[in-house]
Amino acid sequence: MIHDGATMRKIGRNETCPCGSGKKFKHCHLGREEELWAMQTDTMEREIAQHITALPEVNYGCSNEFAEALSIQELTGNPRFSGIKFIDFDAYVELESFDKGNLRHINHQCGALIVNPKKTEKADSENMYVAITPDIDPSSLIHELAHVLDYLGGSRLLPGSGFQISTAAGIPLDHLDHLSEYGDWMDYLTDRFYIDLNAEDTIISYLHEHKMLIDSSLLKKRDLHGLIDRSKKMTEFLIENKQEINELIKDRIGYRGGTSSS
Repeated sequence: MIHDGATMRKIGRNETCPCGSGKKFKHCHLGREEELWAMQTDTMEREIAQHITALPEVNYGCSNEFAEALSIQELTGNPRFSGIKFIDFDAYVELESFDKGNLRHINHQCGALIVNPKKTEKADSENMYVAITPDIDPSSLIHELAHVLDYLGGSRLLPGSGFQISTAAGIPLDHLDHLSEYGDWMDYLTDRFYIDLNAEDTIISYLHEHKMLIDSSLLKKRDLHGLIDRSKKMTEFLIENKQEINELIKDRIGYRGGTSSS
């Protein structure tokens, strides 16, 4: 059997082996089909990486200005990645036919999306890729850059890493996407670039200031009891301080007349 798109196809013994050797299947990879699967998977991953990294770089808002001002390796201590490349959000989403794994995390209103480096490493192992919209505001850009720095030199987790736990334990995914280490990087970038945060990011910053964001160690240990307890306390804190938070965010971009879960 060999994977062919979304289906598995049985290979005839006398068919030419899919590996490209020119031999009949029975004289080549019969009995070693797992090698064919590995070869095809590697080819597919390379094609995906080439498609993404071939997208033109863009410079929307302050994207290049911010990225060029950051010494990624020096800041994070991560020797592998040296830079950040920005690509058009809609152009990236058009590639969704092969990028199903990211679709549930795409939100055009956020204006940006960090691309899982595993999707690009076979074509470019030195740069992180971030998809952004032409009208991205500085706060949304800082939000995504904080995710990049957090992945490289903080929690080392990507947004969406806690999706399964979020679903199983009933914890809002926002609580697991914006961890304490992420808050450290957001504060650093906000101070570095003198950014007025939007409503959502102001809430995250407020939670971080009051040490209410969840520590990544709980997520890495899959400590459900600890995660549920911290998430509950965060929600209670938001409710208790709703009036103060509302005053903080009422004049900021993205304000919708109340507070969110983080």
